[in-house]
Amino acid sequence: VLFVSSTTQGGLGRSQRELNALIRATGAETMMLVDKEEGSTLTRFLHEQLRDASIRFADTPVLGESATWLRSIPGRRPSEADQEVDQTVLISSAPENALPDLAVSFRPDIVVGSTIDRSAWRAIQETCETLHIPTALYLCGESALGHLMPRKGRPFRSDDLVLANSRSLVTSASAFRTKAHYVPSVVDVEAARVDSTRERILLVHPCRDHGIQMIDSLASNFRTIEFVLQESRSLDSKERAVVNSILSRHPNVSFRSRSGNPAEIFRDAAIVLAPHRVDHRPRIIREALGNGIPIIASDLPGLVEAVGPGGIIASDENEWFDAINILWQDPVVYRSYQRAASDFANRDEIQPDHIARTFLTLVNKAIVDRRTKAVDIDLR
Repeated sequence: VLFVSSTTQGGLGRSQRELNALIRATGAETMMLVDKEEGSTLTRFLHEQLRDASIRFADTPVLGESATWLRSIPGRRPSEADQEVDQTVLISSAPENALPDLAVSFRPDIVVGSTIDRSAWRAIQETCETLHIPTALYLCGESALGHLMPRKGRPFRSDDLVLANSRSLVTSASAFRTKAHYVPSVVDVEAARVDSTRERILLVHPCRDHGIQMIDSLASNFRTIEFVLQESRSLDSKERAVVNSILSRHPNVSFRSRSGNPAEIFRDAAIVLAPHRVDHRPRIIREALGNGIPIIASDLPGLVEAVGPGGIIASDENEWFDAINILWQDPVVYRSYQRAASDFANRDEIQPDHIARTFLTLVNKAIVDRRTKAVDIDLR
């Protein structure tokens, strides 16, 4: 199995590595081809310019062919990264350019794309089609549904297998006439296990998409409660400026730099906030639930599904205030959500071993189906 991704960052990056490690543990041979989204500044600049040119001149025979050929050069030679989670990782600023040579040397039975740029994945699909390698697209957020949309003037290339890390994404994919199979993201809850002192309210990764704007009103309304803004990946200058502005206005809000120890993040959390503005299933929700920490989240389908009975869904400011009041003030209610959170986090379908078995069953079927189809074509 060859995993291809445009990121190694954040919760999705960790989940990809953990799934890869689980698959290797079954005896399968795996490799990851990823873009670390850092370094290679000149290569990235050239690749972006050449990608734009190849699209702009696609209908011009000489210029289009030249731009497409030049675009295939940057990032073609990947570098081997340090061992992470007992695996081999190859780094390329343009995974789609590194794939052709790697596909010949590694000879994957299937290529699995996750959290990857649309144009990069289309190029990978074309390479795999030429080499008769089946592909699997793993949808891990609403933005990934763009892969299922036909591009103007270009034929839509379907994958042999489509996976989705939430049931809401499975439903959304059906609107594009695509059958997606539910395979939750792998989350090693044990790595985040901690006996929390339950003293503070936590927001992980304070940025616009994660609803940092909500902290102003919450911190103002609950002045005796301490709020923590936990960095999960490095904030850029604009994001940090917003955080600093909030810290200057609210003495009951503090900031913590990123930590390599997931358990450390939840060490004093009583409640985890997810006032997110994007629909996804963040890893921190399952980690918090695994610690019996209730969640308050926005009313987006992926978040509603991820939180389940382990928290409260809030659709407006008053509901956010009410949710904090009831969880913070009523010990009986809090303990009921605490138990529900633990039970929900321990259900069978999201346990890592179960996810790995489901993934392998679907992948093996896709490989067999592609080979059967190839034999049928040959016989004709």
